[in-house]
Amino acid sequence: MTSTRRALTALALLAALGGTTACGPEETASAGAAGDPAVSTSAPAAPPTTASATPDPTTPPSGTPADDVDGDGKGGDCGNRPALPSGVLMVKVTLMRDAGGFEAAEAVPRCTPNDWIYGAEKEAPTKHYVLPETVDARLANGPGTWKKVDHEQLALHVDRCLFQEIGAPTDDYPEVEPPFSCSGNVYEITLDPRGAVRTMKEIWHV
Repeated sequence: MTSTRRALTALALLAALGGTTACGPEETASAGAAGDPAVSTSAPAAPPTTASATPDPTTPPSGTPADDVDGDGKGGDCGNRPALPSGVLMVKVTLMRDAGGFEAAEAVPRCTPNDWIYGAEKEAPTKHYVLPETVDARLANGPGTWKKVDHEQLALHVDRCLFQEIGAPTDDYPEVEPPFSCSGNVYEITLDPRGAVRTMKEIWHV
C-alpha cells in the first residue's frame, strides 16, 4: 500500500515537472526577440518612401518644347552650330558709302524655325571694307544658287537692298528685280593679303 502511494506521488511529480518545461507561444516570441536581432517586437515600422518633390532641372516647363534652342517658344533643333572655314567671314552690310567700299558688322548664326540664319544686332560694331573692281562677286538668285556679277552690279544691288530695308523704293532706288532679291544684306567674304575684299557672295534666306 505504501509502495503504491509512493508510485502515484512520483507520477504526479513528473507530470508537474513536464508541464513547466513546455514552450508556449509567449516564450517562443520572447526567445526570438532576445536571440534573433532580425526580429523586433518594439521597433516601429519604417515609413514608406516617397518620390522627391524637387523638379528635375533638365525637364522643360510644361508647354515649352524640349528643343527650343533660341528661347522663342518655337520648336525645331537646328543641330550643330555652323562653323566657317578658315579665312571666310560672314558680314552684314550696314552702309554703302560708295562703290569703293562699305561698312559691315560681323554676322552670327541664330537658330530659327527656318534653320540657322545669319544676322547682326543693330548696335553691333562695324568695320570698313574696301571693295575693289576686281572683286569676284556673286548674288543669290534662289536657295543654293548664285549668279556671277561685276563690281558695278554688286555695288548697285547692295545699295538698293540697304535702302529697301529702311524705306520704300524710289526712282533713284528702284526695287530689286528678279531673279535677284534682298536677303538681309548678309554676305560671305574673303580678303586679299592687303585686307581688301577678294570674294563676296550673298547669303539667301526667306
